[in-house]
Amino acid sequence: MSGIVDVGVRTPQKLTLAQRLYLPEILAGMRVTIGHLLRNLSAILYPEQKRDYSGRFRGKHILKTREDGTLKCVACYMCQQACPAECITIVAGEHPKIAYEKYPVVFDIDMLRCVFCGFCVDACPKDAIWMTRDYELAFFSREEAIFGIDKLIEKQGLPVKGGYGYRPYYPGDGTIPPTDAAAAPVQPGDGERETLREKGLLPVFRPSAPGIAAKA
Repeated sequence: MSGIVDVGVRTPQKLTLAQRLYLPEILAGMRVTIGHLLRNLSAILYPEQKRDYSGRFRGKHILKTREDGTLKCVACYMCQQACPAECITIVAGEHPKIAYEKYPVVFDIDMLRCVFCGFCVDACPKDAIWMTRDYELAFFSREEAIFGIDKLIEKQGLPVKGGYGYRPYYPGDGTIPPTDAAAAPVQPGDGERETLREKGLLPVFRPSAPGIAAKA
């Protein structure tokens, strides 16, 4: 048979005896159900056993850091703008090191609204946000589902739960992550910006984040 149904036929084909009895069709459906049941009997026993997902699995996010421990994020709002679920909230602050420009004073992700599409990872120009293979996300309240910097930042020296997942630059694929604007360690309060303001090379300070007092 070609698989093409002639809808112009006025007299439909008669059902066979097996089709009219319905029993063979019911047994065929039960065969599929029982097949899934038997296959699941040999499945992994969660949480003692866990499935090994792909290296590009899209799980919980992490914020990457530089060698000096500071966030790579420069609060450019690219990920926030790219997010289709509008679950990312960023408040920018002026970084004390001029080479780093800005940094996120607030970086929150609402995990209940996140659709784990990875658009934020693709949009980031600094390779500052990755996704892990951690899928164990359970909350008792909406407040617990708001992940801030303290829950998103990658802890240096500690293994990432579940391992790394989706990210734009994979070892061995020929791509090179973007480099930081400066490799020198950050020295908070080094006076670099204040000196430039005194020389008239920077505009008057205007705070862009809560908790930063304006300077005269």
